[in-house]
Amino acid sequence: MKKDQLYAIVDIEATGASIGKDERMIQFACVLMKNGEVVEEFDTYINPSRKVSPAIRQLTGIRAKDLATAPYFEDIAHIIHNLLEDTIFVAHNVGFDYQFLNECLTRVAMPKLTIPAIDTVELAQILFPQEDSYQLKELTASLGYVLKNAHNALFDAQATAFLLKQLDKKLSSLPLVTLESLSELADCTTAQTALFFTETLKRLKDNPGDLDDSLMIVNGLALKKPQSESSQIAHRNLPVYPYKKTDKEALFEKLGLNSRVSQFSLMNDVFNYLKNSQPDFSFLVEAAPGSGKTFGYLLPAFYLATPEDKLVISTYTKVLQKQLVDESLPFFNSQLEFSQSVALAKSPSHYVSLSAFYRKWKNTSETDTEAQFCMRVLVWLTETSEGDLEEIGVGPKTPHPFWQEIKPTPKLHPLPEFEPIDFIKRREEKLASSSIIVTNHAYLVANGLKEQPPFELNNVILDEAHHFPDVIEQSATLNLRVSSLTRDLKRLGTSEKEESLLFVLADLKDSKIKEYQLNTLESVSQVLLEEWEEWSLYWISWLMSFNDYDKSVIEWKEKPIDLNTLPMQLKKDTRRLVAAVNEYRYVAGQLTQLLDAEQDALSKDTRRELMRLQVMIDHAEGITEAMQSLFFSNEKGSQTGIRFYSKNPTSTLTFYRFNQESKVTILNQLNAVKHLVLASSTLSVNNSPAYISQALSLKNVEFSQYDSPYQFSQQGRIFVPVESSEINHSKKAAYVSVLANQIEQILTQTNENALVLFRSQEIIQAVYTLLKRRGRLKNKTLLAQNISGTPVKIAKQVKKSDQVVVLGADSFWEGVDFPEDELRLVILTRLPFDSPDMPLVKNRHRALSEKGFNPFVHDLLPRAVMRFKQGIGRLIRSEKDRGIWIVLDRRMIESSYSSAFIDSLPKGLKIEELPLERIIEESQSFFDTDS
Repeated sequence: MKKDQLYAIVDIEATGASIGKDERMIQFACVLMKNGEVVEEFDTYINPSRKVSPAIRQLTGIRAKDLATAPYFEDIAHIIHNLLEDTIFVAHNVGFDYQFLNECLTRVAMPKLTIPAIDTVELAQILFPQEDSYQLKELTASLGYVLKNAHNALFDAQATAFLLKQLDKKLSSLPLVTLESLSELADCTTAQTALFFTETLKRLKDNPGDLDDSLMIVNGLALKKPQSESSQIAHRNLPVYPYKKTDKEALFEKLGLNSRVSQFSLMNDVFNYLKNSQPDFSFLVEAAPGSGKTFGYLLPAFYLATPEDKLVISTYTKVLQKQLVDESLPFFNSQLEFSQSVALAKSPSHYVSLSAFYRKWKNTSETDTEAQFCMRVLVWLTETSEGDLEEIGVGPKTPHPFWQEIKPTPKLHPLPEFEPIDFIKRREEKLASSSIIVTNHAYLVANGLKEQPPFELNNVILDEAHHFPDVIEQSATLNLRVSSLTRDLKRLGTSEKEESLLFVLADLKDSKIKEYQLNTLESVSQVLLEEWEEWSLYWISWLMSFNDYDKSVIEWKEKPIDLNTLPMQLKKDTRRLVAAVNEYRYVAGQLTQLLDAEQDALSKDTRRELMRLQVMIDHAEGITEAMQSLFFSNEKGSQTGIRFYSKNPTSTLTFYRFNQESKVTILNQLNAVKHLVLASSTLSVNNSPAYISQALSLKNVEFSQYDSPYQFSQQGRIFVPVESSEINHSKKAAYVSVLANQIEQILTQTNENALVLFRSQEIIQAVYTLLKRRGRLKNKTLLAQNISGTPVKIAKQVKKSDQVVVLGADSFWEGVDFPEDELRLVILTRLPFDSPDMPLVKNRHRALSEKGFNPFVHDLLPRAVMRFKQGIGRLIRSEKDRGIWIVLDRRMIESSYSSAFIDSLPKGLKIEELPLERIIEESQSFFDTDS
């Protein structure tokens, strides 16, 4: 911040958050700060001369009587105007507060403010690039400040003042070379936010500090130095594993951990298996919830792993992967007498390429919309040792092209200065020197289980292993999302459409780019776009033409495609489209070859735009390869399918094709792993691992189960009503009505949060609509998957609300956790069988039938039982949890296969068959014992 300058940190509460909608101010607060110290605070309520909505009153905590006696804005407008005179205006989202205040001043015939304005949201996004949220409360909490009354203007202004000081501290700590680069790009920021950078640069240039020892400067980029890591074994050559029970108890007491008998058994079993120099089997571990599965395999692995004999741990979810890397393994490294080097293995698409970013940065001007992205990365490069873009919230599929253009690609020519220190190089070196590698199933299947994997696969532990068969199927399935090419062609645009790539290239008037080249590319791409969209609409119409298509249901629709029976005209159109995409690639390539042939002769702006075009060409190459496999290949055991989400068919239309040979290759590589441990809470059906063994073609297995410490007989009860909800499913309306009646009957007589699990998005929507229309649950917060939001969004809403009812399918069976008192009641509407009509399910069943296996016995039933076990696991997640399960599907009791489900229940949990009314009474009595 500028010395002796007065900063006015302002926050405003209003009747609404819109500019130009005649909203009224209800609270104004200002904190005046000079040289980092608060010199004055001003706070007042303002009478808006109108009623304030209940939602705003609840949000701000401002009562009607607070406003009734408050001054009108016209009575204090001159005070506010004088207060802000000669200051720099600061706000968290200055675009609203500054404009809204000027709107209010204009309404009472006062002159508008013309003072400079700075936005702390943009500053925070640039200077704290790794924050999870830039909402004021979450952001300041992360920095150590407790905002007790968010949306009260004074408290928000005080929090923003704290934030401003933290931003100034962070900016002042950056290397001078980074600060200079930020200042050059800062004009891209809102209002006069650039002042924050230029004033700090002036101050630090007069008194520059030394470069931090952890940093280095390469080509004007300040970077974290590569860290050399190795496993450190203190005091002895090899650590001694605590094999005896007494040794484990002593260690656990030292670590502050609770001892569990089943966990100790698991540890020794894993240790013995990994120590076996020539095992002829895979070790399958089913550890019930609460048995300590993660530490159970992690501790012996930690003692045995070495850089020469690595241990690879693979998880299905990012949550568990993050827990291992950020919590569990660092805990052992800090608490044990020796440490192990740990590496996280991800695909190159997760990392920034220093060469690609450098080119992008040098070809970006302060007027570009991407300049702010460059500013974020410049700061982040002074912080990151890994270069993993997920650290700043950028995933592999983040849509903005900027993030794709700064990632490594096979065709990227690295700059010599960056090649030895680039993050992919660092990643390779870390993988080579580490003892323990943590990865995820998708990466392991796509990269590790190949003829030349990026690291040794002698010792592999697959946690959440019940997902591994599906991950293999997904990896062996080629996907083509049609909208990806549509998006590229629209970005390419025309020479007349402003901001499109062709318009920019034409406007540059670079002598190296000929007008006829741009005209040809425009003609070819526009014809391709039109034909591509027509072809897409044909396929959507084709899928909608089937009798079982219900347009009233918003869900993923899919069908298999028999390539042999497709109309000849459609085959010809598809071949013609492949040729058209190849022509587009060729014409565009005539322009991008200038990047190699005329690199030095091109202007900075031309190079930048041609680099964008090259990314599009590379993408189009992948599309032509995918189309060849999808529509003109006839591998045995492979079938092409089509799907789209019915709410947005054109943007979600996707073709996919399963490749049986690819699956077999992956399974062969998996079976070649010397030590293979599969761990999960659900690996068995009828206490047998036959399904997972068959699904992964495991030749020899040893299977061990480890009991849960939870007292299910005391912590939970499971009921099946004697009344049936089973009505002929061809009569959907009748089934939905009966189901809604049962759900209402249960939920109207309890205040507990409830999760209602379905197997069909169609039934969810029908039940949700009926429940909302009837209004009998109006005192509850009713949330439905794909209606109220994504599973992640719904989980966040559950944390904020009381008496919540969630209607969910798919990931809600196991992927979303509701710990402790957030969930106490689970209703299972149907047993979770896969639909046998889905193309990938048909592929599995065809392969089983060809081997002489019954698809129901060897696929549908075991998968349903394992998913059922996961659904049961939604409730009891600790020794304090208590809950009720109600299964509305009488097949649980009456079917010929019911024993498979009953036997899968946790020990101590017995099914109780009662009339629904009695179940409700028993449930209420059960919950009342907690009060």
